[in-house]
Parts: sequence; C-alpha cells; structure tokens
Amino acid sequence: MLSAIAAFAAIIGQQQNQPPPPPVLPPFTGSGAATDFGGKSLPALFPSVDPKVILEIAAHTFSPLDLPRLLSPLAARQDYIAPPSSAPATEHVLALKHFPSFHSLIRPLLKYFEILSAFAASSGKAWEVFAITRSLSDYISHLTELHQRYKWSAVIIYHVEFHTVRLWEMKAGTYSGWAHADLDLLSRLVYPHPLPPPSSPSQLSSRSASTKSKKSSLPVEQQICFDWNTGVCKTTPCPTKRRHVCRACEGDHQSTACTRKN
Repeated sequence: MLSAIAAFAAIIGQQQNQPPPPPVLPPFTGSGAATDFGGKSLPALFPSVDPKVILEIAAHTFSPLDLPRLLSPLAARQDYIAPPSSAPATEHVLALKHFPSFHSLIRPLLKYFEILSAFAASSGKAWEVFAITRSLSDYISHLTELHQRYKWSAVIIYHVEFHTVRLWEMKAGTYSGWAHADLDLLSRLVYPHPLPPPSSPSQLSSRSASTKSKKSSLPVEQQICFDWNTGVCKTTPCPTKRRHVCRACEGDHQSTACTRKN
C-alpha cells in the first residue's frame, strides 16, 4: 500500500515539474480581403502611381530623392526637382528641400514600403514576405527614434545615404539591411547633431524672472505712467507714483497730443 502511494506521489511530482504545454494558435480565418488582390498586377494595385515608378521600385533603381513622385497628383510637391547624378552635397540640399520635416518623408516612404511588400508578395513566399515587412517596420521605428533625438537636417541626410546602400543590397536579393542601423553613417552624419536638451522648469522660471527684472530695472518713481498717456489714469499725482509725462518726448502732455515727429 505504501509503495503504491509513493509511486502515485512520484507521478504527481513529475507532472508538476514539467513545463506547461505551449499555447495552441487558432487557425487563421481571413475575411476574404486577401483574395481581392489575387491575380492583379502591381500597377493595378497602385493605380495612382505611375507604372514607370513601380517598375523602378521593383528593379531597385528608384532614388530616395524620388519619393515625392509616389504622392497623388493633388498632393505632389510643386517644387519637386529631379535629383542629379552628381555630387552628394547637392543631393543633401535637395533632401532638405523635398523633406523639410519627418512627416513630409514618412507618407511617401510608407507608400514605397507598401509597393516593395506587394512586389515581394508576388513571389508567393509568405515567410520571406514577413521577414521583409518586419525589416521595413524596424527601419520606421529606427527613423522615428532618430527624429526624436537628433536634428532633422542630419536625420534626412542619413536616410538618403542609408536608402542608397539598401538599393544595392536589394538588387542582390538582400532585404534584411533595413532592420540594422548603419553605425558608420550614424557616427558621421547624425551623432554630432543632437537636439538641444529641453529647458527644465527651474531654467524657465529663472529666465522669466530675469526678463521681469530687466523690464522693471528703473525705480517706480522714474518710470513713465503708460496709463496716463492713454487716458486711463486720471489722478494726479499718479496713484502708482509713476511720472505723468509724455512717453515719446517726456513733455508735460500725453503722448496722444505729442507733436514730436518719429
């Protein structure tokens, strides 16, 4: 009897020490939306984008400075200038011109990534598509963090250089580079340009107090009563002990009656 109890206790102990079984995922049930894209060409999926642009994106010849071409005709920038194939310094100037803020870049960049993902999906390799879209998502997070910590003029130049390197990789079939920060580019282009630290409440209060002290540096008896000049203060001598003289020429008349030429 005792041996049977001991055996039962041993079985219970083994069950308690075993890790819990992994959760079982439910089967994916789509709403049928995915079938709406089946069989359609890339130009048909993006009717507002020039088919030539889609071809350039698929061939990885689409320049980072060409992103404004992905916007709809109504939203496209009127001052867009095609990037030159000359000095990088000129391209940096155009980057600042076309993308003056984070928000001006993120919209066409997301459209670019959407077209890239759709192009990858046309291969029918679901897990490769997932790996690519995850890498693109990681880059958006990376870019957002840089925008919050460094000057935008440095971040946008980093993006142009980073994107250009990715083009050469994607031509060779490698998309994972989007998920990894380029430390060399960051060290040269971004890290030297941090955003100034936000002012603390104590700094703001001391700055405000300093401003007030500058405005009231003169004794009250030497200050001009502006209310008297505008007719608000009608009691003489002044109840605030200020001078009832013209604020323009310090004559014994109000500024509204002053004949001094400015």
